[in-house]
This record gives sequence, C-alpha cells and structure tokens, in this order.
Amino acid sequence: MRTLGLFVMGVLLAACTTTPMFPPEVMKDVEKETFDFKAWKEQASSPSGTNFITHKVELGGRIIKVIQKSEGIVILAEKQPIEKYPGYGPRSVEQGGPLMFAIRYHGIPESDMLQVGNHLAVVGVTDGAGTNVIGWTPTTLPQLVAQCLHVWNTKGLRTVDDFFYEGTMGYSPPEERTFCIAENKEKSLSASGSTGS
Repeated sequence: MRTLGLFVMGVLLAACTTTPMFPPEVMKDVEKETFDFKAWKEQASSPSGTNFITHKVELGGRIIKVIQKSEGIVILAEKQPIEKYPGYGPRSVEQGGPLMFAIRYHGIPESDMLQVGNHLAVVGVTDGAGTNVIGWTPTTLPQLVAQCLHVWNTKGLRTVDDFFYEGTMGYSPPEERTFCIAENKEKSLSASGSTGS
C-alpha cells in the first residue's frame, strides 16, 4: 500500500512539473468548462445553419476513422474525457451512447500516430456539420477545424485493465505527440512529443 501511495504522489508531482499539451498561445480564449457539446451538435445539424456561432474549444476523443483528403485529413472521433495519463486512474465515464464528431486538420501528422483506437485531445474552432461514411452508413457529424492535436499511441486499448504494467511501479505510459498548424503557414506543422518511459 505504501508503494502505491508513493507512486500516486510521484504521478501527481510529475503532473505539476510537466509541460502543457498545447502551447499557451493556442489555449488562449478556449472554452473549457462552458462548452455544450450537445448544443453544438444540434446547432451544426440544424437545417437553417444561418446563425451558427463558432467556439474555440478543447475536446478529447478516441479515433474511429481517419480519412485522407487533398488538403489534409479528417478524423472521426468518439468524444471521451481528456486523460493526461491514459490508462492510469478511473475508466472513462459512460455517456449514454457515443457522442461523435469530425476533426478537419490541414496537415498530415505521422501516420503511426493516427491509428484507430488511439486517444487524442484537440484544440480548434467549431464549424457546421459534414457527412462522412462510418461503416457503410453516411453519417452527419459536427465538425471542428483543428489548430493542434495531441495523440496518445494507445494501440487501440480502451480500458485501464488493457494498459501496460511493468514491475512494482506498474504504469508504462504510451507514446504521445503534439501536432500544430503554424499560424502564418496553413500547410506547415510542428510536432513534439515523448516516447513514454
């Protein structure tokens, strides 16, 4: 029990000293606590669409599908809480059915990070709805135009029990990377990340 307590203290201390997922300038004016996902979905799907209000938001999710486009990629994602240390701590909260959204990203991040099942966090601006095919079914989803993506290479694992545990200290974090579109060059992007330990 004492070892577990020391491990938890170490993780909490590391959380206080690690660098943020996204640069501070990207996080400026982001709606974190006040953004209503369900209202965005309803507004984006509304036939009128004339009074669409954009929001700068940070969302978490799990990759369902990646679609290559000439101008970048579209990621179809299932909304999930953002977990800075995926696989450590409580399981994701059940939401009463999947909430899905599409992420438009005007760049091409490394393909090994864009695997179905990987977890991500995204900062971007809400947009209207777009139709994408999931399975064989055309599905209309609210869209987000991404400025930055943070991807954890969780290898498709979904629950705490599936993650890697090694030795007495137990947790082995997945590789993670951050990709951002440069503000003045639409097609350029920067990547930073860690390989886990």
